[in-house]
Parts: sequence; C-alpha cells; structure tokens
Amino acid sequence: METGRALELLEKFKSIRVMAVGDIYLDEYVFGSITEVSLEAPIPVLEVLERRYNPGAAGNAACNAASLGGTVYMVGVVGKDANADITRHEFAVRNVNTDYLVVDPARATNTYGKLRAGGHNIPTQEVLRTDTPKPKPVSGEVEAQIIANIEKLAPQVDAIMLGDQATSVLTVAVVQAIVHCAQAHKLVTVADSRKRAGFFSGIDVVVPNDAEAGFAAGIEVRDEASLHTAGKFLLQSAKNALVTRGPHGITIFAQDGTIQDVPIPPIRAIDVTGAGDTVAAAVTLALGAGASLYEAAFLGNKAAGIAVVQEGVVTVSNAETAAALTKVDGPGKVKTLAELTVIAAKLKKDGKRLVWTNGCFDLLHVGHITYLLRAREEGDVLLVGLNSDASVRENKGPDRPVVGERDRALVLSALECVDYVILFDGKTPIDILEAVRPDVYAKGGDYNLDTIVQPERLLVESYGGSIAIIPGVEGRSTTDLINRISQGSS
Repeated sequence: METGRALELLEKFKSIRVMAVGDIYLDEYVFGSITEVSLEAPIPVLEVLERRYNPGAAGNAACNAASLGGTVYMVGVVGKDANADITRHEFAVRNVNTDYLVVDPARATNTYGKLRAGGHNIPTQEVLRTDTPKPKPVSGEVEAQIIANIEKLAPQVDAIMLGDQATSVLTVAVVQAIVHCAQAHKLVTVADSRKRAGFFSGIDVVVPNDAEAGFAAGIEVRDEASLHTAGKFLLQSAKNALVTRGPHGITIFAQDGTIQDVPIPPIRAIDVTGAGDTVAAAVTLALGAGASLYEAAFLGNKAAGIAVVQEGVVTVSNAETAAALTKVDGPGKVKTLAELTVIAAKLKKDGKRLVWTNGCFDLLHVGHITYLLRAREEGDVLLVGLNSDASVRENKGPDRPVVGERDRALVLSALECVDYVILFDGKTPIDILEAVRPDVYAKGGDYNLDTIVQPERLLVESYGGSIAIIPGVEGRSTTDLINRISQGSS
C-alpha cells in the first residue's frame, strides 16, 4: 500500500463518526507494596500507592477509535454505582461520548481488577485479581433502551463497531437492530468477539484472531488448511472476515471467495493485550473512510504494531500511526522530537509514569547498564536523551565520541530497559524536557541537586516532576575504559 494513500485514509479518520456497541469492562490497576502482616488475620497488607483505570473490552476499542481520530459514541450498560462514574470519567478523558450508556441498577458495572505489589529494589508482580459477577444477557427494558439508543444514533454516524466479550449486550435482538440500521443508513459494520465470531449474521466484517476463529468453527487453527476452514466458516454469517494472526499479520476472507494475506513487518512484541481492539478500531475507521479490505487490514496491522511494543493496554493515536508510516530508517525506538512528544502525551493519558535521563553513552559498559536499569525502576517508561556526535565533542573534546551517534543509538535501542531514544545537539536537552515533561528526571550519582543543570531542575520541578539521583558503579566510566585500552591493560 502506498504511503500517500495510507496517510490520506488516516486524515479521513478524523471525519468518521463511529457508534461502538458492546460489553464494557472497567479495568482497575492497583499498585502498592506489601508492608506488613495484618493483625486481624494471617494475610499481607498492601499499602496502595496508585490506582489506574482504563475502559476495557468494547470500551477499549472505542477509546482506540477516538485516539485514531474518530468521533466515537459508546452504547453499552453500566450499573448504578461508583465504578459507573469512574467509567464515564475515563471515557470522557479519552474523548468518547457516553450520553448513550444505559444504566441497569440490578447489575454491577463490569470491573476487572489487578493488584500488583513491589517496591524500590523489589520486582513488581500480581498478587490478586478481582472480578464482578459474570453479567447475564440484557433483556426487557434494558435491552429495549439499548436498541432505542442504537436507532437514535444510527442517522448520525458512518460506522458501527461491535465488541463482544461477556456475551451480555450483543443479544440476537440487538444485533438484528444494528444490521437493520446499517442497511437503512448505509453504515459500515465491524464486529469483534472473544467466543462468538460466527454469531454476527449480516455484519460486513468480523475481526477475530486465529484462535477465536477456530473456536467459532469448532476446530483448532494450527496451519494454513485449518485457518482457511475457519475463515470460510465465518463467511456463513458475516460478509467478510479479517483474521488476525499475530506476527503473521492478517488474512482476509472476502465474500467473493478471495483469500489474501496481509503481512506485518517483524516486531518484537512486549504485550499483545488489547491489540485486537486496536485492529477493530483501525479497520472500522478505514472502511468508514472508503478503504478496501486490504487497505483496512494494512492499517490495522500498522496500528497493532504500535500497540504491542508497549506494556499494558494502550491506545494508538493518529499521529503515531502517521509517524510509523513515514519512518523509513533508524532503530524503531529512536524518535524525533515530534514523535516523542505525541508518544509521551499518549503514555501520560494511559497513566504511565515517564522517566527521563540523558548522556553520551559512549562505549557502553556495566556502569551504564546498571544506571539505566535503576533509572527504569523509577517509573513505567524510560526515555533516553542521547548526545549527538557534535554535542559529545562540545562536552568531551575533539577525540570523542569513540562510537558514532547512530551506532550508540542502536546499542541503546537493543536494551530492554530502554523504551525510547532521542538524539539532541547542544549541551542540554531542555527543549525536549519542556516538550515531553517527564515525571522523573534521573541523573547519575556524580551529581546532586545543586550540581545538575539548574534550568533543567527548575523546569522539571515547576510542573511537579521529581529528580532522582541514581548511584553510580565505582571505577566504571568510559574514560577509565579508554585509558585501560590505550595502556594495554586487562
């Protein structure tokens, strides 16, 4: 697919109106540390340090569609409880309209919790998961109100995106209402389901993964033959199917019998949670913008590729996707200031704590590695500013760096603890700090609060950020290493 065409479709995303219908979960993440054993029972006490929330299931797909540029309206069910208020708030900060949510006082707002414990030198791990009772399919007045909201919204949108996780909202009657409205108003319909990919009769496109497609067909997808069997089964109900296959990309099963693979470039995935929601959102917007099935799958691959290299459930932005389409060289973690600014804003919206550090990192050694590992423990994402060759010469003299900036950037990018790298000229990266606004600014142990660059310190502290001084490793420096090499020492 030509880059120009892909960028044209991305720009059209911003004019597409999407109705998202389906199951909503509030994902709750609780972070803390185990401080003691309870006096009342032989159980650990979790001291809660932070709570984060994210709309899940169809809610996550809706948030991705909004982040990719669409105008999104959410239709679903919440309870009459505090978690419903939190859910509405989390949708609002992600630009998803909640005016069409239906309140059912007889049920709890679907909430899925993860409690994680750890600390400064202690790895963080899950200690408990929580869940609300499995929701039953909607019926009666609640179902009727959902259908009424769908019928009311249909004339105002270009596409309907269905998300089915708990088999609660998308009943036979609700799906029939969606298909009827789509036919009446010429709307694109895209459905994603964890267990019922073969349920959506009359829907334009279903987007299950290969395991979900196999589950629907009653087989296990293990090779091309079983994949094709499952894909063709899906066409007995939906008009088309885009089956996601992880590192193998997406396979299109079209209503005319065409089967086409859409590969994805090699990616080192970190967390695939929620990637299917990202694909569903991108495909819905693309088809709403007039894309072909191949073009929709291509953009779905591109957006999912951005999501899976980040930890946790994330949303992918229109600007990130455009940047990924136009980036032609350099390691994947190396970003321009424009790219990093967009990424940082999105990470903060997703509740991530950003750590910044910078340096020359010439002849990477154990001191550097130890420092970067410790800096990464200060937050969720580590951003590394790398002095350009010109900047190193200005700071260190004409004989440095020993290793060029592109090679240094590639080496840093290979480290798991480093999430993003950005090159900068001059003595300080204050312009990057001002644009990115990290939560933590990490400096090595050879500095203290009075000896670090004061304009940088004042900037970080002005917006509520903190300074972390990371102890160094005695006797480990690039200068020492160069001297030992020049002297022929071991």
